[in-house]
Amino acid sequence: MKIPKYIQKIINKQELYILSTSSKERTPNIIYIKFLKVLSDEQILIANNKFFKTEKNLLENPKISFIILDKKNKKSYQIKGIAEFHKDDQIFKDTIEWVKDKRSTAAIYPKSGIVLNVKKIYCGAKKIFEE
Repeated sequence: MKIPKYIQKIINKQELYILSTSSKERTPNIIYIKFLKVLSDEQILIANNKFFKTEKNLLENPKISFIILDKKNKKSYQIKGIAEFHKDDQIFKDTIEWVKDKRSTAAIYPKSGIVLNVKKIYCGAKKIFEE
C-alpha cells in the first residue's frame, strides 16, 4: 500500500522532524532533523548529515519512526518503517544535491542517504496503514 497523498503533503510541508531509533539494547534515541522528504509513494528519504547515535542504532536495528503534525486538522501521524543506507549510488548522489540546494551552510554535508521503507502509519493510536 502507498503513503496517502494527504500525508505526503503534510510530510513535505514540515520544517523539522522528530526522528526516533533504538539500539539493540532497546535504548531509545530521539533527534530533530531538517532533511527529510517523500522519495516515492512508499519511501521517505533522510539525509544523514550528522548522525552519531542514530546511525549506530540503525546499523544495529534498522527500525525507525518519525512524527508529523497536521496543524490545520490538529492531528499527528507516526510513520514507521525499515531504514536502508545508501553511500555509493544514485540515491546518495541525489541526497548530496538536495542538501546542497537546501542547506544554510557549507558545513552541512551528508554522510549517506537513508531510505525509510514505510511499513506502518498511525494517527494517534489508530493504525491507518500497514504493509
